[in-house]
Amino acid sequence: MVKLRRKTNVEEISAASMSDLAFLLLVFFMVASVFYVKEGILANLPKKDSSPQMVERDKVVTVKIIGDSVEMDNTSFGTKRFPSLRGFGEELEKLEIPEIKEKYAVISARDTNVQNLVTVLSEVKRRGFLKISMQNFVE
Repeated sequence: MVKLRRKTNVEEISAASMSDLAFLLLVFFMVASVFYVKEGILANLPKKDSSPQMVERDKVVTVKIIGDSVEMDNTSFGTKRFPSLRGFGEELEKLEIPEIKEKYAVISARDTNVQNLVTVLSEVKRRGFLKISMQNFVE
C-alpha cells in the first residue's frame, strides 16, 4: 500500500516588524521615565584672560587631604590635623576662625578618592568659607 504524504505548509512569522516594535518600546520607556538631577556644586571659575589674584598670607587657609586624613594650616590658628574624616565637620565647627567670610580656603588632595574630596569641600563650604579654590597637591 502506498502512503501518501500530505504537503504540510510550514507557517512562518515575519520578524521584520519585531525590531521596530522593540525600538518603539525603548523610546517610549525612555520618554516616560523620570530622571532625577542631583544638585551639583556651584563653581565660580575665573575668566580665561584674567590675571591671578594676589592674596595676603594670613587670609589663606590651606586644607590638605591625604587619604582619609585632613590637615588645615593658617597663620592665625597654626596647623590642625584630623586623623580621619569622621567627625571632621564637628571639629571644623569648633575651630575659631576670625573673619571666615574673608578667608580663602585652598583645598588640595593626594591619594584619596572623590568621596573624601567632596566631603571636605562640602564641610568647608558649610562652615562659612565663601572663597574656595582647588589646586594640585604641593608638598
